[in-house]
Amino acid sequence: MRLWARMRELLFPPACSACGALLDRPDFLEGRALCRACMQEWERQKDEPCEICAKPVRLCRCTTGDMEQYKCEAFCKLVYYMHGKREPVQNRLIYAIKQERTHRTVDFLAKELAHSIRALLLEKHVSLENAVLTYVPRATAARLEYGTDQARELARALARELSIPVLPLLERIFGMRRAQKHLNSAERMKNANKTYRVRDCESGKGKTVLLVDDIVTSGATMATCARLLRRAGARRVFAVAVASDDLQKEPKNKK
Repeated sequence: MRLWARMRELLFPPACSACGALLDRPDFLEGRALCRACMQEWERQKDEPCEICAKPVRLCRCTTGDMEQYKCEAFCKLVYYMHGKREPVQNRLIYAIKQERTHRTVDFLAKELAHSIRALLLEKHVSLENAVLTYVPRATAARLEYGTDQARELARALARELSIPVLPLLERIFGMRRAQKHLNSAERMKNANKTYRVRDCESGKGKTVLLVDDIVTSGATMATCARLLRRAGARRVFAVAVASDDLQKEPKNKK
């Protein structure tokens, strides 16, 4: 399937995942998902400073309060999602992987994230041999509607980039269908605690687990999943996402 997708792209050059402009041949042959103008904006967004640690967001490891509480040690991300907007490049990339079966965009984001993950593991003195990937599973209704589970596809792409295994350690509890985006912070945590459970209690034991999702808003889902993984025997848990909601870059004493 992926071979056919590559052949199709050679015959019909793909468009920029953000603005829709046709990509130049050198760009799509190199696996880029963005035109040059959008790529420049993407790089600028990656350098936006965190208001907590003052580092560029691509180097920031700050967690949310919920994630810190449940011992998710670090949060690796690339950009801030611009809350309540559709136009920014990073927002459009998130929509693309949520709503389209587009391997190019997922592969591009995985390559971008892989650099940050390698740096994170080096900082935390963790070897690739002691790390595994897993992901926050998407709701069944959304997966059926759009034909994809973006966190799973991102984790699989990261596994190819990093040469480490991806394991389906978590699953959603059947019948729990409330969407997090419609809930406030307290409701998100309560809902997340009722929505996920460990499906494999053995494979992650003693490992550093890289927990993958596309975007983190309040951090409730990541916190809940980290708690479950730690209780199942994971040695350490690091959160990984393309984006963090821009509300999360504000100092915690301002919330």
